[in-house]
Amino acid sequence: MDQRQPEYLTPALMAGAVAGILSGIPFVNCLCCLWIIGGGAVAAHLLAQRTGGPLTGGDGAIVGALTGIVAAVVEALVGIPLRAFNREFVQRLMERMGQFADDMPAGWESWLDQGPGASVGLFLLGLFLSAAIFAALGALGGIIGASFSRRRSAPPPPPAAG
Repeated sequence: MDQRQPEYLTPALMAGAVAGILSGIPFVNCLCCLWIIGGGAVAAHLLAQRTGGPLTGGDGAIVGALTGIVAAVVEALVGIPLRAFNREFVQRLMERMGQFADDMPAGWESWLDQGPGASVGLFLLGLFLSAAIFAALGALGGIIGASFSRRRSAPPPPPAAG
């Protein structure tokens, strides 16, 4: 019996990077959960190819969870420049709305002017929550991918006697 541990990190990095980029791009990220589940399944498939045999559900869950964590970090890094763009866009939109809306309360635009401490804290909180959610979704995808690796590598049924 082979007791070697599979190499989880390389498939998780490859699949997590792609899933994180796709999750971080606006208008593509509407399928965010599916990108992470799919990334976990792809990572399990890559791991099955590397090991040359079927994966257990635990192996799939581990590589999928790692994929989700990598995807959360990549998505956060991809989102940094996009947040600045979104902030500028929203600020221009609010200024334009202010020209047409006389009934807006005083100081309504101040919610855009958050201090840097709040931004860093919210960024880290969002990263932590994303990592936890993405790890769970990635583990689900990894289990799904592992079940497909077992199905493909199962021996064909014996011919019917007759």
